[in-house]
Amino acid sequence: MHQILELHGCAPDPLMAYLKALGVFRMVAEQKDKDARAWWQNDTFHLKSNMDRDELIDFFLNQYSPTPIVSPWNGGSGFHPKDNAKAMRTILALESPRFQSWNQVISTCKNILLQPEAAAKGKKEWILAQCRVQFPDEALAWLDATYVLTSRGPKYPPLLATGGNDGRLEFSNNFMQNLVSALNLDEQRNGASIAKSQAAAALFNEGSPELIRKRTSGFYNPGSVGGPNAAQGFEGDQLTNPWDYVLMFEGALLFAGASARRLSPQAESKAVFPFTADNSAAGYGTSADSEYGGSSRAEFWAPFWDRPANLPELRHLMSEGRAQLGRKQASNGANFARAIAGLGAELGIDQFQRYGFLVRNGQAYLAAPLGRFHVRERQSDPQRSDVLFDLDPWLDALRRAAAGQKSPAGLGTALRQVDQSIIEFCQRGQPRDLQNVLIAAGRTERWLATSSLRKSKNPARPLNNLSRNWLRHANDQSAEFRLARAVASLLPGTGEGRQQVGPIRENLEPVSVSPRAEWKDDSPSFVWKSGDALSNMLSVLERRCIEGRVKGAAHPPLDAARAARLSDIVEFLNGNVDLQRIEALILPISFIRHRGPSEEASRRNSPPPVPLDLPAAYAAMKLTLLPGKFVWPSCGVDGTDIWMEPAMIAMLRAGRVKDAYRLAYRRLRASGLQPLTENPGIADRSPAARRLAAALLFPLDAETQTALAEISLFKPGSIDEPA
Repeated sequence: MHQILELHGCAPDPLMAYLKALGVFRMVAEQKDKDARAWWQNDTFHLKSNMDRDELIDFFLNQYSPTPIVSPWNGGSGFHPKDNAKAMRTILALESPRFQSWNQVISTCKNILLQPEAAAKGKKEWILAQCRVQFPDEALAWLDATYVLTSRGPKYPPLLATGGNDGRLEFSNNFMQNLVSALNLDEQRNGASIAKSQAAAALFNEGSPELIRKRTSGFYNPGSVGGPNAAQGFEGDQLTNPWDYVLMFEGALLFAGASARRLSPQAESKAVFPFTADNSAAGYGTSADSEYGGSSRAEFWAPFWDRPANLPELRHLMSEGRAQLGRKQASNGANFARAIAGLGAELGIDQFQRYGFLVRNGQAYLAAPLGRFHVRERQSDPQRSDVLFDLDPWLDALRRAAAGQKSPAGLGTALRQVDQSIIEFCQRGQPRDLQNVLIAAGRTERWLATSSLRKSKNPARPLNNLSRNWLRHANDQSAEFRLARAVASLLPGTGEGRQQVGPIRENLEPVSVSPRAEWKDDSPSFVWKSGDALSNMLSVLERRCIEGRVKGAAHPPLDAARAARLSDIVEFLNGNVDLQRIEALILPISFIRHRGPSEEASRRNSPPPVPLDLPAAYAAMKLTLLPGKFVWPSCGVDGTDIWMEPAMIAMLRAGRVKDAYRLAYRRLRASGLQPLTENPGIADRSPAARRLAAALLFPLDAETQTALAEISLFKPGSIDEPA
């Protein structure tokens, strides 16, 4: 009869406890109950097998046959003259059937090391190859988990550091030492009772067992490494439960065969190993810029499943652990999050515990927990994540630059902001989260515009030509997004002789976007500086009007692919929108390929309603800044030229609202149109005056222009029109 045991000693954190859970399940399913099932629930590992609590402890103490884990290619492994080989000798002296395979493997290792090639230059790679050829089947899982041989040399899965050792800590010899203690193979006094209490603690978190001092668990359990401030007093001892260490490595072997099967000879990235990727220094509070440049070994995303699975199913899950993004591997943490968001819960995984192998203790690596990533069900619009592919070439170039020795200061910070926004978007998947990705990309682009990467040997090019799908998927139906979208979609304007005034992108950054985006020094069109948003919007409006006039245009180059709504403009004028968010969105939305007519205009057959609190001054002034001829179909006005007045913009910049309105009033009269009032309704230099001036930058469609005329002008030929 099968029973369900809650293994409270097996938790998601630290990494040692997670791997230990897999080791328990693997050994039970391979050596005791092939029908065993396991799953995670409430952060506790659950095991369903034919054993109760006491039988499970007895199995590991008296029946469990350990996997032969040896690394003759490493110094300190017990096979070399100056190594500590006490544990190996203890195992070799045993006659128990549980250790027969160990004798064969150790004997094979010694024979390999006796060959003359083992002492030659480049001996490590030769030894690795010989182990692969000569080891029995029982030991191949360790080799598969530790290294993979390719045409470019051995590759080492970061989960087991660099071939089964981390600096001066050699894993296989430590495994043997802990195995001797866990099973009391050296028959120490009271050793059997101590081993039993240690096993109960490792499995069920019961009691306070005697731990082994001066023996470390390495980076797998940062809390046991000892050192300053690790306990009461100045120094803390290194403490290890030997069963934790032994079962941890038995679990790590589940990540073995997948890497061997999936690694191609051309692969360079750590991402070819199951659930492993290069580090993205984002999504956790202790991230540092330097982690983009080498102070991180990798990331490991530990999968958790909440439905009972048998061992073959778990092995299959591990074999699918290399996440794909289109045709490419998910090469870093941010891309891994993207792959997970696209995959959803199809593999039965409900969450991941993210670990980073980071430099945190002096120069030592630790498996630092970087937070939990909950897998969402496949979202209603699965293409929302696909727009991120547009950023890949640009981000890949920046990551390569960040990995260089002369990476400019600030690049790590910029990349971390982008990766952070991507991870948060993949976690929640909402349009506003996708906007945050755009905002982070825009901030990085502004940093690039002033960085040395612009003129490096392989310069980072401006981000450009994002898909129009961004507009659909990032639209959260907010006034801020619609207003930013309208400004960012201002198109090139044509002057006399078809001379071009560039798109708004050239006003926002020192770039030229025709025929392709390039950085441009001393660009006179670039006017969006470090001032406040209202001043910058007014600068853009003024600059475009001046450039249009210089190039012989009768109308300001304010034609746009998207138009603003009057209701949103009123909210802007009344200070009811987040101005900082509008400013942050304008630049990155300008990266998008804007084409076609306004979406709003295409859905309307009549002028939109006009808010009652729309200022008359705005309506009259905006009619003098139309990008083409004025049309008022219901009143028979068909193609009236209202010439722009750049001087009006200069007056607004100085806060002279009355003078600016008077100039607009006269321009409308000169065009055959009669404003309803000579009073702008807004005092000079009032806070509302600056917003009024900036609001003139928002483009309007033809129907909205007609609506403005109906509230600000007398109808031609009406009895109310002055003589």
